[in-house]
Amino acid sequence: MVNILINNFLDGRGACYLAYSRPLNVLYLVNDSGTGLLAGLALNGGGSIGNSQCTIGGAGSSASGVGNTLTLTLNIMFGASFAGDKVVYLAAGDVTGRDSGWMPSGVWQVPGSASAVTTTVTGMSPSNTAVYSQPYTFTFTDTKGYQDIGVVDILVNDYLNGNQACYIAYARPINALYLVNDAGTALSPGLILNGSGSVSNSQCTITAAGSAVTGAGNTLTVTLNIAFSGSFYANRIFYLAARDVNEANTTGWQSLGAWIVR
Repeated sequence: MVNILINNFLDGRGACYLAYSRPLNVLYLVNDSGTGLLAGLALNGGGSIGNSQCTIGGAGSSASGVGNTLTLTLNIMFGASFAGDKVVYLAAGDVTGRDSGWMPSGVWQVPGSASAVTTTVTGMSPSNTAVYSQPYTFTFTDTKGYQDIGVVDILVNDYLNGNQACYIAYARPINALYLVNDAGTALSPGLILNGSGSVSNSQCTITAAGSAVTGAGNTLTVTLNIAFSGSFYANRIFYLAARDVNEANTTGWQSLGAWIVR
């Protein structure tokens, strides 16, 4: 059995939650409440299955196996009400009952209407990487100018959890970056960007050299030189958030990228 769950978090409720049975070549979709399966859809055929979050068409969907590899291609259409940044979680179980467990394996932005909030998370680059140490660039915008952005947060972990994470907060007005400790309970001493030095916990190190922040117009660009530790070896998701200075607007957490171990 192969499972695919697409949602903001690892939650089968209000999700695009799929289960594929290889022996039967049948795909199942979990209902909106996350409590049961809808009627199965045989792949390599016609028809479709849908819930309020997504519809999977049989046409354009297929499964194939070669050697040790199973490849599953699904023709997915997301509903308008499911708009936003989503995480793609994957899991697989073999015929003896052994299971891989859930692994965050990518992110997807479901298109939707423009946000009414003045402050937004715009993007990151690279958005999908397997490199241990490199600069990452994050962009945020505010319709009142980049000076209205107060704090941006970057959290890298399996799930949205500040414990045992690479959890970073950057305060724009004082140009200082903070790293949350391993327990997720306190901040490190601040690191002034465009300077020297570094901050570390057991998951990551951020070095001032190679890190920088620039603002122009409505856009704040934060580049951080991040090195992940060997003990943090696993698939991870980049969650980003920002809040402004004047109206206390917050974007909420957005899943923008993935660090995928291959």
